[in-house]
Amino acid sequence: MRLMASSTFTILAASMMAGCAVPQVDVAAETETVRTRSEGVVAAEAAFNVAEALAFWAEDAIVQPAGAPQIQGKEAIGDLYRQFYESGLLKEFSGTTSHLEVSAAGDLAYEYGVNRIVLAGPEGDLLDMGKYLVVWKKTDGEWFVQALSFTSDTAAPVPLKGQ
Repeated sequence: MRLMASSTFTILAASMMAGCAVPQVDVAAETETVRTRSEGVVAAEAAFNVAEALAFWAEDAIVQPAGAPQIQGKEAIGDLYRQFYESGLLKEFSGTTSHLEVSAAGDLAYEYGVNRIVLAGPEGDLLDMGKYLVVWKKTDGEWFVQALSFTSDTAAPVPLKGQ
């Protein structure tokens, strides 16, 4: 009788633990979702579309731009976009992901890559090559940019060759 009670208890305990198991995350599928979101925000930025670009940002996101103080909040990030886009200084933007990794829990990801920016200069276009690091966070089932830091590879943009 004692062996039977012990076996029953073991089976019951195992069943209860299985019911508490964390659902498995399809990291590969989440990675593709984040990659698609990343491509979407870069496309919006390349098109200088503030409203579309902001749709990818968390409300409390931060940006750490090169050579400037940290910016916090979606509204301030929108102001930064408008400043870049409406100044006439920014002529082209592109970003290319080098690495993207989603956490095993499927709620955080990070991405890094390179960016290429063409700026209008007084004597011709200037090229600014750099790099970026993005933190993505899944909120209410959707991925949003939570943090972005970007820097240039040189002290100042260089004249664009071939002009």
